[in-house]
Amino acid sequence: MAIIEISTLKKQYAGNYVLKGINLSIEAGQIVGYIGPNGAGKSTTIKILTGIISDFEGTAIVMGMDVRENPVEIKQKIGYIPEQAALYDVLTPIEYLRFVGKLYQLQDAMIEKKSWELLGLFELGDKANSRMNGYSKGMKQKVLLISGLIHNPEIIF
Repeated sequence: MAIIEISTLKKQYAGNYVLKGINLSIEAGQIVGYIGPNGAGKSTTIKILTGIISDFEGTAIVMGMDVRENPVEIKQKIGYIPEQAALYDVLTPIEYLRFVGKLYQLQDAMIEKKSWELLGLFELGDKANSRMNGYSKGMKQKVLLISGLIHNPEIIF
């Protein structure tokens, strides 16, 4: 069974279609790279699949749920690491991850355990209590990646 199913997906901006009838089926366990030139609709497709954009034509099913009908349920089961994301860089990574963990309704003990485990894995454990406003772009990207993994998502975008 497909974990992601897209059928005749279309999306237009100002009367111009950026998605022109995409069909795609992804099975559980597959790793998929979605590539194309600027303006091809890659980000738009991902935003549809993650429930950020709901105004589109066609169908988008994620884990057996329609994206239009179940956006909150889908968001709880996926990890989304956007290319450009707002990061509260006046916080420390551990403070930021506590905030994100609460959004996913994780228990405090689980947030602490997963945060420290992932910070160590990404070699940021020794910087967990330093404000991120002094971090490099790569270090900030690591924190964003951890925030997308903290709740053990079934799919990562």
